[in-house]
Amino acid sequence: MYLKNYYTPLVALLFLCITVSAQKKDTKEVGISSTKKTSGVSVSPAHFHLNLKQGQSKVYDITINNDTPATKSFDVNMYDFNMNGRGQSSFLPVGEGEYSLSEWVNISPTFVELKPFEKKKIQFTVTIPNTEAGKKAAWSIIMIEQQEARKSLDPNNKTDNTVALGVVPTFAFGVFVYQNPPNVELNQVEFVDFVYDDTNDSKRISIVAQNKGDGISYCTSYIDLTNLKTGDQQRLKVKKFTILPGLIRDFVFEIPDSIKKGDYIAVGVLDFENSEEIQAAKMEFSIN
Repeated sequence: MYLKNYYTPLVALLFLCITVSAQKKDTKEVGISSTKKTSGVSVSPAHFHLNLKQGQSKVYDITINNDTPATKSFDVNMYDFNMNGRGQSSFLPVGEGEYSLSEWVNISPTFVELKPFEKKKIQFTVTIPNTEAGKKAAWSIIMIEQQEARKSLDPNNKTDNTVALGVVPTFAFGVFVYQNPPNVELNQVEFVDFVYDDTNDSKRISIVAQNKGDGISYCTSYIDLTNLKTGDQQRLKVKKFTILPGLIRDFVFEIPDSIKKGDYIAVGVLDFENSEEIQAAKMEFSIN
């Protein structure tokens, strides 16, 4: 029962993310116009960043769009999740997370059926208690999981000892909800390590960062490379991330093969969403 309730939706969510990425890639390769409508189910937004005060209550909307010719049904539930120091998550029932937001949230409806090409909204109300508990950051995830009727099986060579098991392919969406009260520190993310690695036939730079504050930080991370001989500059792919209090996260930037051999300076930057401050680190390295 535990696996059914908590593990299955996460696997489905991972599968959904991979599928969506593949669809986008295929669309680009075959040259389909970006204005062409793609059939599927979508949920928006994918996350909420809240800044409610103690005693404050507010209602938020999530939209489910069934852009397919088939009726789709969804269960809507909320779960807590904890993360260890390196970002490994464990999902928990309502109210059991160390930084649980779910116990302050009410969702309506908790079951949604959408006809072909129909769109509906889910509402959730967040009420922050006017107590000391309301002064800390909190988070949870809303799972919107497809429900599919189990199909009966009529196996060949049926005997009295036959057990027929059917696998029902479903998918789920996860909507993350983060709450930062006004009193928490948001910009206390610091570099733990900044290193170049050229082993295993690949070249990469890793930023290891830790949130030493008590608030949820939203950061943009990037690396600028400068060739010390030519002065040529290039920015590696920008990454956006959320880092929870006490968490250490690794961000790996692949160096493209087009980068010429030589000596370089790398400047790594952590740019905070709600602050004019940035964190930066610098190192020299050589590409051979």
